[in-house]
Amino acid sequence: MLASAKLFYATMAAGAVFIVIGIASSIYSYVPVDVPLDGTLKPGFTDELSPEMNVGGTASIQIVGSVFDVVIEDPTKQVITSQKDQTNFTYELTASKEGEYRIIVTNTGTEDLAITGHAQTKGSPLAFSGPMLLVITGVIVIGLGLRFRPK
Repeated sequence: MLASAKLFYATMAAGAVFIVIGIASSIYSYVPVDVPLDGTLKPGFTDELSPEMNVGGTASIQIVGSVFDVVIEDPTKQVITSQKDQTNFTYELTASKEGEYRIIVTNTGTEDLAITGHAQTKGSPLAFSGPMLLVITGVIVIGLGLRFRPK
């Protein structure tokens, strides 16, 4: 009887932990966080950055190096800016629409590009499914644990 009581309390605690972590993660997935956009881009390669931004969210990007093309699009695929054959580029973006912005950099030169900056981004709608699976798992664990409750 003592073993089933321990198992009951252990499964209740485990289920509660799953639920709490799932709820906390789901809240976090909708809160914008500042993410660095630092890296290098080899010649002949293209890099696509796609921050998911709220209205008023900001992004800053600086690109220095060889010759490159850069295109920035809003969530409706409207081009915000398009620059070709650049060697130095700086842009401050403030989101006017909610959604996924795209920053596409193509290195057309012969040397590496240095990309620096930051963007405020949040989780995509697909990222919400992970926390929900944790909550569902917690409910299932609690349901199974109820079979072990002391009598």
